[in-house]
Amino acid sequence: MVDSSNFFALIVFLICFAGYHGSYLILSKKYPKKVVKTYTNIFREKGIENVIKKREPLVLVQQLRDAIYVSNLFASASLIFIGMLLNLLINLNTLAESLKITDVGLFEFKILFIAALQAISFIFFVSSLRYYRMVSLLATTPPETIREHLGIEAYKYLAHLLNRGCSFYTLGSRGILYSILLLAWFVNEWLFMAIVVLTTVLFAKYRDFVRDRKECCM
Repeated sequence: MVDSSNFFALIVFLICFAGYHGSYLILSKKYPKKVVKTYTNIFREKGIENVIKKREPLVLVQQLRDAIYVSNLFASASLIFIGMLLNLLINLNTLAESLKITDVGLFEFKILFIAALQAISFIFFVSSLRYYRMVSLLATTPPETIREHLGIEAYKYLAHLLNRGCSFYTLGSRGILYSILLLAWFVNEWLFMAIVVLTTVLFAKYRDFVRDRKECCM
């Protein structure tokens, strides 16, 4: 069903998506000063600390509304996209014939693979919503109550929840982006590999790793 070039394209994609992002999480713990995530996490924590000190929890709740809205939007879009892809499978043979596709099995595999990646993105977005809503609900909890029951400062606990939510959101948005890149696989597997590798290199160079501290959040 999958020839050598398409199999190689699949391996390259898995290395660039799953391998790269998995390695990034490991490197963020081993070399925290080298990754952008470390600094954005610190900034969020200090922002929450500032809000709590000023006794203005509603400011945090209001700021979370946009994040919750966007995550909801992307989660819904993922479901719609999955539905569209699965609908293609119903008329797969007719579609393949109209597009003059000879390897129907490979065509079906590509559609299912994109749908699976969209499903993973949906799970990430739902997970991000869980943490965003927890922060929103607990923002008005008296700081001393959180300190008494959990043994840590309220702003640290809320920042931990928010950072977890943001991590899931990032993975979800990356999943959507890479699933869009998968469309190039229908055109040509070598073009697809080039686009995926280039995108991953750009993320590594301009988004995920720090060359200069002034660039850490740009």
